[in-house]
Amino acid sequence: HSKDLNMPFQNNNNNNNNTSSNINSPDAVEWMYAFDIHANSYFPLFIILYVLQYPLLQLLLTNTFFAFFLSNLLYTIAFTYYFYITHLGYRMYKPDLINTQVFLFPIALVVFVFILNLVGYPFGLGWNASRIMAHLYFEQ
Repeated sequence: HSKDLNMPFQNNNNNNNNTSSNINSPDAVEWMYAFDIHANSYFPLFIILYVLQYPLLQLLLTNTFFAFFLSNLLYTIAFTYYFYITHLGYRMYKPDLINTQVFLFPIALVVFVFILNLVGYPFGLGWNASRIMAHLYFEQ
């Protein structure tokens, strides 16, 4: 029988005995909607880090402060967009969903790493995100 299969995309109420994971609870979010939020959040990140960065690679891979700053700024903007759009997706899905602001917390970490990297640059402690990613993609 198909209802004997415990597939994650089926809403089988026989398997929802645990109230903390009950799909009918007011704080439940369907996993397909969660994936949709992720896909919508990932699209601007993809455009910035793959489409926009590619024509700029020749500039971003140079050993100058401008390349360092622009590269890290692109990554900061891309990841900030990802976390912010994720937050908006959950907030718009169910306005009464509590604690959606936790999706904004990683933005503080992203900005902190950007500032730390910027302050460390004169001391040789900064790193160019585009150079790291180009090495990971093309040097192996």
